[in-house]
Amino acid sequence: MRIFGVAVAVVILALSCHAIDSEESADRDDFYDSRERILEENYHGLIKENETFVEITPVIKVDEEKVCRLDIVKKQKDIPFKIKLDSGVGILESKRALNCEKRKNYKFEIVAVMCDGSHSENANVHISVVDINEYSPTFLQPSYVTEVDEGRLYQEILRVEATDKDCTPLFGDVCKYEILTLDQPFTIDNEGSIRNTEPLSHKISHNHILSVVAYDCAMKQSAPVMVNIRVRRICEPKISGIPERLDYTSNSMEKVFLFPKLHLELCDMKCKGEDMLISSTVSLKTKHMAFGCDRDLSKCAAKNSMQELLSKGSDFTKELITDDGVENIFHFDGTNGAVVPKSVVDVDGLSAHPFTISTMFRHHSIVNNDKLTKEHVICSADSHKMNRHHFALFVRHCRLILLLRKNYNDGDLNIFLPAEWRWKIPQVCDNEWHHYTITVESPKVELFIDGIKFEADQEDKHSNPEVIDDWPLHAAQGINTTLTIGACYQSSENRLKHGFRGDISSIKLISRQALSEEDIRCGMNCAERLLSPDEKLMEPEQQVQMNSEMNEVVIEGSNRQNVEKLLQKIQYINDKENPTLGRRNIQVSTTVSCPMKKAVRLPSIDSFIMIVDGEKHQNVTDHETPTITTDYQEINPQLTEEQRPQIVISGNQNNLVSYPDIKSGVKFLDSLNIVVYINDQILENLQKLDSCSVNVFPNLNADHEEITMSKQNHDHDLSPILDIKTTINKDGVEMIGYDTVTNYLRILRSLIYINRKPAYYLNRVFKLSCSQLGDRFRSAEFTLTLTVLHPKQPTLAPLPVVTEKPAVAAREHDSSNMFAHVLLHPQEANEPHAKTSHMQRVSSVQHSTMLIIVICVSFVLLICGVGIARLRNQTQVTKSKKGHQSCAKNPSEQQLDWDDSALTITINPMQNDNLTDDSSDSENSDSDDEEVLNGRYKNVSQLEWDNTTM
Repeated sequence: MRIFGVAVAVVILALSCHAIDSEESADRDDFYDSRERILEENYHGLIKENETFVEITPVIKVDEEKVCRLDIVKKQKDIPFKIKLDSGVGILESKRALNCEKRKNYKFEIVAVMCDGSHSENANVHISVVDINEYSPTFLQPSYVTEVDEGRLYQEILRVEATDKDCTPLFGDVCKYEILTLDQPFTIDNEGSIRNTEPLSHKISHNHILSVVAYDCAMKQSAPVMVNIRVRRICEPKISGIPERLDYTSNSMEKVFLFPKLHLELCDMKCKGEDMLISSTVSLKTKHMAFGCDRDLSKCAAKNSMQELLSKGSDFTKELITDDGVENIFHFDGTNGAVVPKSVVDVDGLSAHPFTISTMFRHHSIVNNDKLTKEHVICSADSHKMNRHHFALFVRHCRLILLLRKNYNDGDLNIFLPAEWRWKIPQVCDNEWHHYTITVESPKVELFIDGIKFEADQEDKHSNPEVIDDWPLHAAQGINTTLTIGACYQSSENRLKHGFRGDISSIKLISRQALSEEDIRCGMNCAERLLSPDEKLMEPEQQVQMNSEMNEVVIEGSNRQNVEKLLQKIQYINDKENPTLGRRNIQVSTTVSCPMKKAVRLPSIDSFIMIVDGEKHQNVTDHETPTITTDYQEINPQLTEEQRPQIVISGNQNNLVSYPDIKSGVKFLDSLNIVVYINDQILENLQKLDSCSVNVFPNLNADHEEITMSKQNHDHDLSPILDIKTTINKDGVEMIGYDTVTNYLRILRSLIYINRKPAYYLNRVFKLSCSQLGDRFRSAEFTLTLTVLHPKQPTLAPLPVVTEKPAVAAREHDSSNMFAHVLLHPQEANEPHAKTSHMQRVSSVQHSTMLIIVICVSFVLLICGVGIARLRNQTQVTKSKKGHQSCAKNPSEQQLDWDDSALTITINPMQNDNLTDDSSDSENSDSDDEEVLNGRYKNVSQLEWDNTTM
């Protein structure tokens, strides 16, 4: 029993000890749980470089009655932070300014110290240093220098590089580079790569100095760095030493060397193992002159024996439009002509004998497909009753046609005989002067163009000319003929028809004689021409060729020095007495090639010869060194800056035009004025110009835009009258020719701009500049802006306002018309400010009220109408079931039948006006669209306004 008692006591003691241990363990777990709940496990903080306060997330909050302070657990030596407890909140601060560039992140632990001295569990703190943009980008080099070859486009000339010390990508990465220097042909990308946008020239600039800056991604700019790009001169194959202008005194008949100081530079161009081929072409361009060049017919006896039918001194030509110069030029516009009296020439028996007719004309060709229009140079037709043409020379569809009908007494009336010869030649449609001679020696008829006999191509030999046979003319009692020039007499209508469009200089006729080919060729060669070098200067392998017109010389060879010498010996001569004064352009073009390789074309050189009056200009005495003599030497041989001529262009620089005006054409330079000043003085003998150009920005659209010349007052083409070569293309107008300022103004003021679709451009910019002495003296650029005023139709008031307030509507209508008028005539508008604004407020209120009323009434009427219609349909269904079952409709179909007896359809009468306005704004639409529009609203106008509904 005692042993059993001991055992029980031991068990009881063990159980007691275990209970005590369990109780102590529970208390200890509660203590640790309370420590963990004081601080969060992790805290994250942000601090800026220039601040000391750390923004903690989440906020460190503790119970101030239990926790007395917060400490940083230092596991590292350098923890630049301190923490304090303020009103139960832990505040973390840095001890010094931090630097993101040195260290971006910090990690440490904090602990809460209880008031009883115990400590909480440690909490992790992660702090990131926020970067600020304190540094600007800096370039790796203080400056950059490089060299490039002229005339090349580089993908990259050099690359500049900058860095930023800031620690974040926003502030520490370089995102952009920029060139600050303006007007330089360079660009730079975001990687710092610099390239040129156009080929550089050593002559224009030896080097280019650029100022370049860099930006970080926050657009903070660096200090500029200097970039020096030197342009390395390279040897460029070219021709130099050609004078820009060479004066030639009229009536001197002397030979003048054109290029005595010419130099041919080929650099290092060589062909491996073979000789290179050098080909130079010198061209004398005189197409802009009245007849293409000066010609001298004084030595041609046969031609001088021909009878001139067209001359300025004749009485029957007084009504014709003539040139102002000394040349015998008549202008025809297709409506005018002249009747040649019988006393001048009789052509009735012309077909019975050989004869020669010669004429010089320039046909103003119009590109179209009209194959029927005849334009007569000369015509002999019946004088009354009938319209038979006996003899004629005319142009039709780019063909020169000779009509020569045999008379009734020249042969059998029942036999076909050749009566019409049709030559298909391009010369009659190239808008250039040409000389045409036709010799008739039956049955042979021959054509000579510019002194050269016409020979058709092999494939067209039997069809060019096309010969048309016809019966001889029958005898007509008392019928005479009428000879006309520039048109053909139509006796049945008693007027001239089939008029010629162009210029005619001469019509000569000689009967009973067909001139020989030598006689015809005489005088056709230009009196002004180029003279080729002496053959003694040529080497064995060289060639010198000259065309038949003697206005082009081609020199070919392999020796550079010898080709250069031959070019220096080319001469110009004009042996016509009283030659045409003015400018002759010269062009020198050269190509260099190796066998079996592509030729290299050197830049063309343009120069010009100016034929000047010998009485006003000094003669060129030394042909080896030609001097430039001008009217300005009469003032002072050496012009100072103040004495240099100033070409001043003035006029209206802003033109406002309406839709209809610009569609029909406007003279956009009609207010232009040009004056040449010397020392603020206007000298009449110096009012001369060499060229003028009108540039259009942007270029003309050929589909609906064009520039033409005025056709009023028979001035259909002033350019040939004034001997000024005028070229019109999509870029604008180019005029070349030595003439007076007055004559240039006649052409400029006659220019008409037409735009058939004005809506495409709101405005057009024209830039005009003129020059003297081959661009030695050039005017400032005159800019004209042509603005299209878009039409604005007046808006009428709604009908209810017209009914109730007619005075208000009338005033509003007048006001809207007034503002539409302001668009076209701003200088004449008088705006009634107060009255207009008041009426608009009253009208707007009434409009809203009446609009609501109209909508409500219409909706009620619509419901009533539908109800009545359905009721009537139901009634008809009932009746049809009772008495007319055999022909009854489907009830569903009956319900769809529309009954228009109870409804009144009202159409707004303003709808017609709106349709009209829309169509006026759509004048450029296709015709198909217009037909559809007209068909769609065709019946609307037949409806009338129903006042009963209102």
